Amino acid sequence: MPFCSTPDVPLAADEIARLSALPDGAHEVKPVLGCELEPGHGGPHWAQGQAEDWGSGSIKNWWLRWDEATGLREWAHDDTCRVDSTAGDPDHDICLLPAGHAGGHSWAI
Repeated sequence: MPFCSTPDVPLAADEIARLSALPDGAHEVKPVLGCELEPGHGGPHWAQGQAEDWGSGSIKNWWLRWDEATGLREWAHDDTCRVDSTAGDPDHDICLLPAGHAGGHSWAI
């Protein structure tokens, strides 16, 4: 299933610098983010800008949340959804979108 087709959102230089400077950043910061939800979802768009991995399963996510209609654009630290695709299966997937997200889980998108 494809991701939402809203236009990608460029990050400002200060946002990239701030996310890149996080001491426990888990990945390289992308200068442009796209919505990670499924097409036709309700509510705002979401994209992960960075994750801080503090070890022992403790992760702080930096989510960019925006709404084209209202002009809302903000950083959020919502928990990760973490719903299992198949309980009891050692190879199961865990949803990595924000908790309470609109639409399907990440393994189905």
